[in-house]
Amino acid sequence: MKIKAFGEVMMRLEVPDHLKLEQSRTLHVSYTGTGVNVLSALSKYGNKTSLITKLPHNNLGDAAISYIRSLGVSTADVVRGGDYLGKYFLENGFSVRPTKVTYSNRRESSFCTASLEDYDLEAILQNTTLIHFCGITLAMSEQVRHIALEIANKAKQRGITVVFDCNYRPKLWESQKDKAKPFYEAMLQLADICFMTEKDATLLLEIETEELGLKNQMEDVLSKAAEKFHIHTIAGTMRSQKSENQVIQGFMYHLSSFVYSREYTFETLDRIGAGDGFSSGIIHGFIHSFSEEEIIEFATASGVLAHTTYGDAPVCSRDEVWSLVKNEIGAGIER
Repeated sequence: MKIKAFGEVMMRLEVPDHLKLEQSRTLHVSYTGTGVNVLSALSKYGNKTSLITKLPHNNLGDAAISYIRSLGVSTADVVRGGDYLGKYFLENGFSVRPTKVTYSNRRESSFCTASLEDYDLEAILQNTTLIHFCGITLAMSEQVRHIALEIANKAKQRGITVVFDCNYRPKLWESQKDKAKPFYEAMLQLADICFMTEKDATLLLEIETEELGLKNQMEDVLSKAAEKFHIHTIAGTMRSQKSENQVIQGFMYHLSSFVYSREYTFETLDRIGAGDGFSSGIIHGFIHSFSEEEIIEFATASGVLAHTTYGDAPVCSRDEVWSLVKNEIGAGIER
């Protein structure tokens, strides 16, 4: 049985040495996407994984497939066709200058122009125990939204666990919340496990709270969301800043109660994709029947380590995650 994810593959073009794009004459190439990142970590943790997507039938698609396979992720469910791959250019910030992401070719990419008929759903959903979707995918195009909801519906009918990461980004929806809301609600009705923050619940789903304080508000609106959409598990992280360091604590609402990880304080090397490290930890814990406390500690440590490794795709091992949970690793040298 495999863990699968439906989502876009993008080419990441990174400007080196904290330069601005206009200053650089070289770019570092890798391939990424929420599905790629989540499955990369799960593969490292010893799970069988496969990506559901469409890639161009040219050298760009070949390069992306080679990269995905190098992460231990199967490409048996990848469809080929079209000419374009979505890209994003990454300029790493420094001090008061923020990190900047510029997208290109997403609308005309093979993934965003695919049709439902491109995917053999009967074959794709065979031998599948869990399937992951991301809210970013819903923002791509009308036909991609239709495909995602159809796959999720078919998976639900077969008793496959459906995982949905809200990841609502107003910029991708051109701030049209009313356009996004019904698609999110449709996907949430199908979700068994969901990744959501209090902002997703209040700003997008318009769930109200009279509680004071971030933690109390989060517990109130997420428990209401779980009840409204019949979701058995909602998880996420609470983030704060301490001097130049990040402080993260994971939380999970499961069967009417909250459980929290300990707080982690650390410096960030590469934040993009770090949330996918957390998500993969939650999924891994459920697949392998961890206790609630073990799930949230493993997931939070997984997300923290993803902040400290280069690139979007998490690549730390299961043993490295447990070592961080047990406070067995630090800034020293392993010999």
